[in-house]
Amino acid sequence: MLPAEFSQYRQAAIEQFALEKIRVGTWTQTTAKKLAENEFNILLPQGCATPVNYLFKIVVENKIVGNFWLAKSANSSKTAFIYDFEILPEFQNQGLGTKALDLGCKFAQQQGFSKIELHVFGGNQRALHVYQKAGFSMTDIVMQRRLEF
Repeated sequence: MLPAEFSQYRQAAIEQFALEKIRVGTWTQTTAKKLAENEFNILLPQGCATPVNYLFKIVVENKIVGNFWLAKSANSSKTAFIYDFEILPEFQNQGLGTKALDLGCKFAQQQGFSKIELHVFGGNQRALHVYQKAGFSMTDIVMQRRLEF
């Protein structure tokens, strides 16, 4: 991803992340966008030039069909973490997600990582299916119950 493309990606990714956090009840409508911006500022203080962060456009036949953000995990120097992965809706169900994940895993291995992790929002069955199909297994599951009676 080029620096000129990063600004547009960053804005869209922040909005999507905020919406997901609102949907699952982690953040409120009033605070979500600011919290999402803070997360991005912490994780990518130098934008797409932040060391050990790899931001890619997924391109098929000269069309951008998605994005992929991989970084060194904060927990282990041998673990990569997928912070963002998206195949645009009009390009889903064509095997592109599985292929992009395979390429991402190969890239991570070439960078010296021995493991790759990611986070899935609860209720995102489509993503969960793609990740399991690509060989990912569940490790931790956090659940919640609203106490509104």
